[in-house]
Formats: sequence, C-alpha cells, structure tokens
Amino acid sequence: MTGTARSRHRSRGGSVPDVTIRKEGKTVSGLILGVDICDSYSQVSCFSAEKMAVEPVLLGADETSCLIPTVLCKLRGSDRWLIGSEGYRRALMNEGTMVDKLVKLLLRDGTATIEGVLYSAEDLLTLYLERVLELPRRQYQTDEIAEVVFSLQQLDADLLDRLTRVCDRLGLPRSRVQFLSHTECFAYFAVSQSKDTFTNLVSAFDLTDGGLNYYEMKVLRGRRPMVLEARREALEEAFDLDLLNTPLGEKMADTILSACADRLLQKKVITSVYLTGEGFTSADWAPEFVRKLCNKRKVFLGQHLFADGAAFIAYDSTLPQSNYPYICLCEGRLASTISLYAVRGGKNEPLTLASAGSNWYEAKASALFILDDVHTLEILVTSFATQRVETISLSLAELPARPNKTTRIEVIVSFSSENHVTVRAIDRGFGELFPASGLSFRKDFLIS
Repeated sequence: MTGTARSRHRSRGGSVPDVTIRKEGKTVSGLILGVDICDSYSQVSCFSAEKMAVEPVLLGADETSCLIPTVLCKLRGSDRWLIGSEGYRRALMNEGTMVDKLVKLLLRDGTATIEGVLYSAEDLLTLYLERVLELPRRQYQTDEIAEVVFSLQQLDADLLDRLTRVCDRLGLPRSRVQFLSHTECFAYFAVSQSKDTFTNLVSAFDLTDGGLNYYEMKVLRGRRPMVLEARREALEEAFDLDLLNTPLGEKMADTILSACADRLLQKKVITSVYLTGEGFTSADWAPEFVRKLCNKRKVFLGQHLFADGAAFIAYDSTLPQSNYPYICLCEGRLASTISLYAVRGGKNEPLTLASAGSNWYEAKASALFILDDVHTLEILVTSFATQRVETISLSLAELPARPNKTTRIEVIVSFSSENHVTVRAIDRGFGELFPASGLSFRKDFLIS
C-alpha cells in the first residue's frame, strides 16, 4: 500500500497578563486563561508572563473567594443576567429565576423555560461563560484572549461538541481553545511547582458537592521523553457537604477520609498531597485525616488547582516549543499509537495516524492510499507503556475488482473517547477511468 497522509493534530505536548509572545513566527497577544467548569462552582486563573505565575480571578473587587457558583439568574422583567453568588442571592430574594447545574444540563442537551422563553443548555452556558470571561477582561483591562484551556472533570464527546459550539458563539477561535480533563490539569499543575514537590508520587483529594475524587500522578523518568502518568478515582466514600454543618458530622467525615487515606496512601512513597474543592476551604474539621497525610509528606490546601493547571498549559501552548519534556498518559489522552504500513520513498514503514499522548478529541486524521495488492487493512495499535503491538484487521474484500494500483482509499481515524477508536476506509476510485463506488468500510475497537 502506498500513500500520503494529512492530519489535524494540535501539538503540546497585574502586572497585566496581557502579554506578547512569539508563537510559530507570529505574535500572540492577550489573556492566557485556565477556566475550570463544574456544576457547583467555576474558577478562572490567568497566567502572568511577567511574573511567570498564575493569578486567581475573583468575582468582584469586594470578593475574597475564587469560587464562582455555576448559576445563572435572570432578573424578573429585565434583560439582565447575573452569575455567581449575586445571582444566587437575588434568586433567593425572589427577584429572578435561577438555573444551576449548567454542565449537566449541557451534557443531556436540556432546556429551561424562563419567563415564557425557552432557552437551550447552549444558550444558558453561553450567557454564563460570557460573564465569567468578562471578569479577567475587566480585571486586566483587555478584551483579547490569546489562549484558554477549559478544565472539566470528565470528557464526553457530545459535551465537548456542545462546548465547542458555545465557544464559537463567544467568538473564541477554535485554534485558541482546548478542553482538558481535571486529571491532566492536576498533573501539569503538579510538575509546574518546585521540583522537590514531585520527586515521587503526587496525590490530590477533591471534595465537592459533586463527589469525592482522588488523583495520583508520577513522572516516569527512565523514558525519553519522560512520561507523566496520572489517574483519577471516583471514591464511593463521597458524602454531602451538609455533613460538615455539625460537630458530629465533621467527626464522621474525618473518619471517612482517614479510612480513605489508609487505603489509598499506604505503602506508597508520596512527596506531596493537595486538598482542593469547596469541602476543603478549610481542613480544621479533619484533624485525623490531615495528621495521616502529613506523615513525611508536604500537604497543600487550595481552591484553584485545576484552573491553575489549565492556565499553565494555556501558557505553554503559546510557546514555539513546550517547556514540558513529557508525554502525558491520562484521562483524555491516547495511551497507544495508531498506524499502518505504507510504502513511501521505496520503503515500507509504519505511517502514524494518531500518536500516544495526543488529545483524543483533537486527534482526527485522514490519509489517501493507493492499494498495491492489498485486500485487508492491518491497523497497528502500539501501547506506549509496554510497546506491545496489536493488529486490527479491516477487510476490503467488497471493493470493486480493478487492476492493481488503480484503487485509492481514504482512511479516516477518529475517537469518541481515549479508548474508543473508529477507523473508516472509503473508496475514492481512480479518476475518470475507475470512478469511486461510494463503498465505506468501518471498524470500531477499544484500546487500553
């Protein structure tokens, strides 16, 4: 089989942060943002190239918290929309209609009727994010956004498609927008700190009204490039944050988390542990849990871990060459390389269609081939971790009978998650002599 490939893949990998940076020979100006969107709260961090640090964006000048409630309130009889704590407060005063859990609403493609008008989930999230993005624009007195990374707990194909349309409506160029998992943003946050904080394993506990999640990251230094390996575990021990409203509830929650620490951290060499989420605005209610964590480990408490990690990645994306010498294997990234053999320049060699470490949502690729006595596509799946190669076969036996080297096929590789691969082969014929038949062949399979 001979051929050439064409692919679409985005590589990685206050001081007023309205910076100018060189990227691929062009000047990139504007805000560099990390935006964490969750059903309970959202957060925004802005990267300052002058300070080489991230800064949290607050809801207002009189606010002290970077937690922005993910709620949208339309004031009654007005075209004015409010977000965050003010929107929540005005809704409680019966001055407006509030919509919350905007991420779940978008995931199920829901709607809401407000004062007789039907709004789609995309409408509502557009209104919310429009006001969220206005916060850094107002704080740093610039409208331009150079790069924005949205951090999400889970990456669902339909959710990301709808979020992409929301960003289109907000006027954000697709080339300047990324959607990444909490897991990846945690990993890059961790390796953006001082080296002595990630010598060994790094862990994080994220406690919110939406659940209790445990994250773990390690750097595999024996590989070239080095590997960031990160994972997330949704813990069954999750509890409602209302439990923390009484001394007895606090003690019970402390006991639950202490048991989690015993199970998850024992016999592991962990350098640092991060505590985040609205459940950890303070850790005074969990003295036994904190005592267990502090056993020869650094422990940090903070509310903008995922937004900060997203902002670090956003900044790195503006550089001509990444500052991170890693391949990241985690939720949202491919763990295997997808390729097939093709003759190029007289040599039969594997042609990569999707690389391990790529963002699955962006790792779409297509290639045109001329068949040379080939009736079956042999798709190679190479695990980055083990280098084990698995062969997936896609039969082309139903193609029209033609002389050898007079059939062109287009091979298209796409993903609906980091594990679910779809390969399609489409008959493109061979000019006017051998018109395309319109036949298409498809193979769906899972990779680990």
